[in-house]
Amino acid sequence: MYPEIIIHNSVSLDHAVRGFEVDLGLHYGALLAFEPGAVLAGSATAKTGIELFMDINETETETDRHRPAVLPDDPRPISVIVDSRGILKDLLHFYRNMEHTKDVVVLVSEATPEDYLDYLREREYPFIRCGKDRVDLKGALRELGERFGITRVVSDTGPDLNDVLIREGIADTISLIVHPVIVGEGEKKLFGRAGGRTALELRKAVPMEQGTIHLVYAVKK
Repeated sequence: MYPEIIIHNSVSLDHAVRGFEVDLGLHYGALLAFEPGAVLAGSATAKTGIELFMDINETETETDRHRPAVLPDDPRPISVIVDSRGILKDLLHFYRNMEHTKDVVVLVSEATPEDYLDYLREREYPFIRCGKDRVDLKGALRELGERFGITRVVSDTGPDLNDVLIREGIADTISLIVHPVIVGEGEKKLFGRAGGRTALELRKAVPMEQGTIHLVYAVKK
């Protein structure tokens, strides 16, 4: 089973992902409307989220060290984090405690440090090991579908991982909430390293609040 992959980002008119104020209500409202079985993020984005919105000094409790029961009728998505280098060691409990997440699954590679794998095992974090030097995203996402029954994944992360999803032909849909601002130079832009030409088909263009517009494209393959 290979899940449907949707890239979802809030961007400026010139495709910057930072340097402007993101409307989080619009962003996550549109994301959850896709009814994803999983939300995908890279480790750098995940760590930045912890640093920006949480007290990074909050220590792990004994309860945090155990995987919570996952009920089959729980509609919340699982959080899937690509972390081949073990950047989130001692920080994953922040994601385990998020109210909109029912479970955390980590994607790692053969190059992942053994002490990080021990950390995942000891704390009962499911992980998928796929790829030699870095995570083989296509293989890992296929295994995610097979092991966890995930049929739709929404990528809610920064440009690096999303560019890989385009470059390797993994993404099926692109969802952008475009904000009415041009950030200009100095900020990282989405799809700046997405490879060659990628043809898209417009599926939806919906005006939203404060001059934003929600664009949804199918990726032609």
